[in-house]
Amino acid sequence: MPKPEKLFTKEFLALNGVAFLAFCNMVVFFQFYLYLQTLPIKPEWYGFLIALFSVTGLILRPLISPFLHSGNARMWMMFSTAGVIVSLLGYNLAQGFWSMFLVRAVHGIAYVVLGVAMNASLVGLIPPSKSGQAFGLVTVITLLPLAVLPPFLEILARTLGGFIPVLNAAALLMLLIFPLLLAIKTFQGKSPGTIGQRLTIRDLTENLKDRRVVILLLLMLLLYSGFTPVFFFLEGYAKKTAIPTPGIFFTLSTMTEIGVRVFAGSFFDRMNKVPIIAGSFAAIGLGYLALAYLSGAVMLYCLGIFLGLGWGVVMPVLNGLMFDVSPAQVKGLNTNLGVQMFQGGFFLGPFIGGMVLAHGDFRELFSLCAVFAFVSVALTPLLVTRKRRVLTP
Repeated sequence: MPKPEKLFTKEFLALNGVAFLAFCNMVVFFQFYLYLQTLPIKPEWYGFLIALFSVTGLILRPLISPFLHSGNARMWMMFSTAGVIVSLLGYNLAQGFWSMFLVRAVHGIAYVVLGVAMNASLVGLIPPSKSGQAFGLVTVITLLPLAVLPPFLEILARTLGGFIPVLNAAALLMLLIFPLLLAIKTFQGKSPGTIGQRLTIRDLTENLKDRRVVILLLLMLLLYSGFTPVFFFLEGYAKKTAIPTPGIFFTLSTMTEIGVRVFAGSFFDRMNKVPIIAGSFAAIGLGYLALAYLSGAVMLYCLGIFLGLGWGVVMPVLNGLMFDVSPAQVKGLNTNLGVQMFQGGFFLGPFIGGMVLAHGDFRELFSLCAVFAFVSVALTPLLVTRKRRVLTP
């Protein structure tokens, strides 16, 4: 019998450590809006400066993704980690619009290079038979900072003396990435074609001709465009409806997502992923509709668990299916394009949500989120053949 392919290698665990530290770097900016209010910057620029970090990634990620692969990723992770650390320390000097613009742009550039390099390395370490389990575990790692850090950030800011000292502490924390990278001797791919080859124009063209890839990217964009209005606007909705402690919603949803990914990751690999995707989007859409007609705190907290279940299933399954249908030489590229859709959703969701709330109300906003989910359900049949089988690479 062939020896089972191993997922939990030293390299895989080290890269998960890098991912955890990288997402800690993002979570510490939850208080950034309040900090901007203390600077001599006009309020109309706050949103732009906050979004600049993600916009940088939207522009840069598709340009650099074809050139980063598992053969050169460790070098770029080292350079980009240094850039992130310098950027975090640079906020000490950013006191006006243009200086903050420069620091945010450099921070976004360094962070997107780090993320692209991490993904390029990761796909070379995942056995094809364990894609669902692997991406489920990786997303747990990226969720942990969101589940753990926010309640302590305000306490940390008071203890250290403000928002900037918290960023300085985050810069020190990022130094831990270097020993993790040094612990990785080589990046060994689990399948031929994942190592060290720059993509050709033909590879890129054939990749985008694949209907499955395009539909999966669109589904990811719709998913995060529906998720982010809940993330950014739920607190205002809760205050309007006199519901206390809306943060419990995110605690419950995040812990549910983590639970799903820990206990059901390997199950996803044994199942047809397309029906799972369709069912998850349908459940998410119903959850958004229920949120639009919210009637109390208990209902809100129950929806936290319900939506956390839907998000916890569909996010890793979408990533796993993208991995499954992608030829070896473009797995890293397609994984990074999926992250591009994540960043696109974090731009489009708040942008659209702000426009809806400017002319409507929260009920209309969350109903629109439900529309995004139901449109996604309608698109999932395009992922199967006439024989109702998922296409293989």
